[in-house]
Amino acid sequence: MFDALSYALASLDDPMIDDLVLASVVPAPSSARVEVTLVPSRDEFDYDEALARLTVIAPSLRADVAGEICRKRAPELVFRIVHPMQLA
Repeated sequence: MFDALSYALASLDDPMIDDLVLASVVPAPSSARVEVTLVPSRDEFDYDEALARLTVIAPSLRADVAGEICRKRAPELVFRIVHPMQLA
């Protein structure tokens, strides 16, 4: 799922989302919903705006992921953007 989401994010034409690096994709709390953690690649970054953009495109990303994984139903995507220091 990590790879499928990486490809889906990379195919978007949005400079703000291009500044995000996919850090992890984990079940939250089950495989029906996954938490997608992203980290900005630059210091000055509008976390709220990026999260709003991700929320708007979530259905499209979910459809892209569904096309890449072999599951009956694609999981719900829940996004989290964290500062790189929060991953340490």
